[in-house]
Amino acid sequence: MDPSSLAISISLAFDCLSVSAARFTGLSFDRESSLRMAFSFGTFQFLMFYAGWVVGSRFSLFVSEFDHWIAFFLLFYIGIRMINQSVKGEKFQETSITTLVLSIATSIDALAAGLGLSLIGIDALTPAVVAGISSFLLTLVGSYIGVKGKAALGEKSGAFGGAVLILIGFKILVEHLL
Repeated sequence: MDPSSLAISISLAFDCLSVSAARFTGLSFDRESSLRMAFSFGTFQFLMFYAGWVVGSRFSLFVSEFDHWIAFFLLFYIGIRMINQSVKGEKFQETSITTLVLSIATSIDALAAGLGLSLIGIDALTPAVVAGISSFLLTLVGSYIGVKGKAALGEKSGAFGGAVLILIGFKILVEHLL
């Protein structure tokens, strides 16, 4: 496997680490939620990475023009919901829809990475598997970090986590626009 594609695969997983840490600042920890999020993030990273490679250069310019906007709006939406519920004193519930939305938001870059590998003729199956496994593992680490952050931040930790999700969305947007 090409070392640069390995580095790309692992670096994609760091969004999963950040997002899961932010999410779990607003949740009570339970192993099932952490594993469900890790499985979803890892699966989407793998599928989107490989799908990007399969689609190839035919649609790369089309997708790259708006992928950052999708990630931004999805993270912004979840972040605002977390802040709103935290301010109101409501407990934020992890739902399948929330996990799905975050899985898509964190894996859009994987789609673009797969497209990029197809353009330079590098096979993407192994990097896609590495991206999926790395995302799974770093999501578990992120959920642990988030729970520890909640203990440190107290009851309004959900607002902090929501703000972090919004900042991650802005970071993705700025990186693609500049």
